Amino acid sequence: MWVAKFKIKHDCWILSKTLTYGFSAVGVPLNSFKKDGKMYHTGFDILKGTEKSKTAFVNSLGTDRRVKKAIRNGDHLFTLIEGEDFIANIFDPSLFFISPVLQEDGYEYWDLGSWNRKTLLVFFQKAKEFADIKILKLKKEVPALVFHRAMPSLTEKQQCAFQLAQELGYYDYPRKITVTELAKKMREPRTTVQEHLRKAEAKVMAELKRSF
Repeated sequence: MWVAKFKIKHDCWILSKTLTYGFSAVGVPLNSFKKDGKMYHTGFDILKGTEKSKTAFVNSLGTDRRVKKAIRNGDHLFTLIEGEDFIANIFDPSLFFISPVLQEDGYEYWDLGSWNRKTLLVFFQKAKEFADIKILKLKKEVPALVFHRAMPSLTEKQQCAFQLAQELGYYDYPRKITVTELAKKMREPRTTVQEHLRKAEAKVMAELKRSF
């Protein structure tokens, strides 16, 4: 199996804002769909930075015509974006993400895996046509998924809360379960479960940052 790390700058609704407002984000694409002849993309991001920088960024979304919907819950942000995603258009379905996308200082950092080295290089060559892209790593190895690397550092209760939240759709959009409902299932106070999730997310994000 082959693993590649790419540093990418392209026309994206969030990248310039990481520079303007001084924050970073870790995100995952949730879906893409076409409606009335227009393309839409749903995404989920975990924001990192000062509360002032995060709030200023979220407030700025109201003036960005590409952002059709934005829902913030603490450091979690769900967005619905209108427009073509040129990178998604050249993304070979045999490629897969090893970790969420880090968005920081005007760049995205992609950690991709493939059974074939050539597939990664073809993606790189196609992306060069419309993006500033660099290969930071291209190596044959067995990848360690970021969530699996972070799991050993989680306490038993943090791991239980985090895994249950994933399984029951807490990180889906729209969210399928609330913290209050999770707390009932775990028979724990709501504030305790919320604290478990925040600490687990912080450890996962720290592990992701170390990957770069």
